[in-house]
Amino acid sequence: MSLISSLFRRAPAPTDRDFAMAPMMQTARHDTAPILALPAPRAQVRARYDLRNVSPRQYAEIAHELYLEGSLRWEEYQWIGFPSELHPDYDTTIGALTGERADPDRPRDMLAAMESHVDFIRRYQSGEDGSFWRAERALEVLRRQTEPRWS
Repeated sequence: MSLISSLFRRAPAPTDRDFAMAPMMQTARHDTAPILALPAPRAQVRARYDLRNVSPRQYAEIAHELYLEGSLRWEEYQWIGFPSELHPDYDTTIGALTGERADPDRPRDMLAAMESHVDFIRRYQSGEDGSFWRAERALEVLRRQTEPRWS
């Protein structure tokens, strides 16, 4: 045999004896099924709370939960955590002035209501007592609850 033909000689095909001597090769080749590579499930992007469509009663529960978990301080919770429609005298006070009866279970845009409340504080109350920045911070906490996040 020439030198060139010995260099290009084919290797012998593996036999069952070769696989018996290498159990790792045998397992990998014969016993396992092919691995299916599926993409990872995607997390849904959604807001924690929908404060644009919530009743005042549900809003009060959400604000209380935010206070209990530490997202709102007590002073901030006092500014935004108590919708006026939950007050027992609403119909004889605010309701008498506006001509509307209290309906604390009807969904509405509570975030817009709190934004107008904070805007009222900004326009008509002096900032000397520190109330404005507390109301602003509480409003920012509420806005963060409506932002989409990965779940």
